[in-house]
Amino acid sequence: MKQLMLIVFLASTFLPQQPAADVATQFQRAVALQQEGKLAEAADEYRALLKRKPDYIEAQANLGVVLARLGRYEESVAAYTAALKLAPQMTPILFNLGIAHYRAGQFAKAVESLESLLQQKPDLLQARQLYGLSLSALGRDEEALRQLEPTLDAAQPDQAVLYAAGLAYLRLGKSGLRATLERLAAFPAGLPALHLLQGQAFLRDRDYDHALEELQAAAKLNADLPRLYFSIGLANFMLGKHKESIAAFENETRRNPLDTPSLYYLAEAYEKDGNLIEARRRVEAALRLDPQLPEANGLLGKILFKQGQPAEAVKLLEFAAKKKSDDHELRYALARTYQQLGRKEDAAREFAEVQRLKAEQLKKDRANTPKP
Repeated sequence: MKQLMLIVFLASTFLPQQPAADVATQFQRAVALQQEGKLAEAADEYRALLKRKPDYIEAQANLGVVLARLGRYEESVAAYTAALKLAPQMTPILFNLGIAHYRAGQFAKAVESLESLLQQKPDLLQARQLYGLSLSALGRDEEALRQLEPTLDAAQPDQAVLYAAGLAYLRLGKSGLRATLERLAAFPAGLPALHLLQGQAFLRDRDYDHALEELQAAAKLNADLPRLYFSIGLANFMLGKHKESIAAFENETRRNPLDTPSLYYLAEAYEKDGNLIEARRRVEAALRLDPQLPEANGLLGKILFKQGQPAEAVKLLEFAAKKKSDDHELRYALARTYQQLGRKEDAAREFAEVQRLKAEQLKKDRANTPKP
């Protein structure tokens, strides 16, 4: 998305009373530092000012702007939240809060802030687009399209907006994908998102070689595309290129430390590469974010079994196999764990289930194989 404009507050028009002259002078000094690009110094000046006058709304709001520009998004969220408590009617602060939540990866909170804003100002185009992008990031594709589609012809083409709409069409299997790709191809700034979206379409079709080609082309044009390195990691993972997938997933988790799928796949890539220590560390991080994730529970169970801890592994594998009862690899890992623990009847039952599931899968594969 084009650089979202954070709104800077320069006047004191909505304060209940004008600040004392020395406080106003300090505020102007902080604004001057901000305008000169001396952001850290400006933040210090705003904080010093707020110690003297905690209800100085513009100083609190501008502190949020400065912190956001420094990339300290969680701190900027706190500053904007404090400003809104002082002035709930100030919609520019609410817009800035939505931007900060979005940039911090707090998409559900961004949705909440932007919903409130749009109830008051339904015609704010950038707010509606950011609302749609946040919904898309949460996988709420139908809702995202309802927000994004009306904006596509209302402004200059925006690669992030078009990409989010295209991804929603792709995930929903809707017909708008081709038209979105054509729109992206029509202007130079859209080419990185075009390659990313085409790469993800190849991923969906399990054409991993072509997916990787498209994703690498996207990375050469713009290395900061959303979830680009997750997609590169997944393509490499599916091709059995575990070291390359590790590098890509590591890159993604540095950008998005709270992204559970990236942590899970990173752990699985480490496990397949034989690095059980790193695999365990990453899958435990994924489980702290989502303790109920069956794949992560199963992977940790497999790692613990390999580390000689079958008693600890069995509960995790039982949980995962209950949630994913048709996963023959999980059932096989559980069978081996029962065997290691001396639970012969349980092991025999699971081994038999593994054979049944494999036979069932083979039957399905034969039925789906085109006849010559």
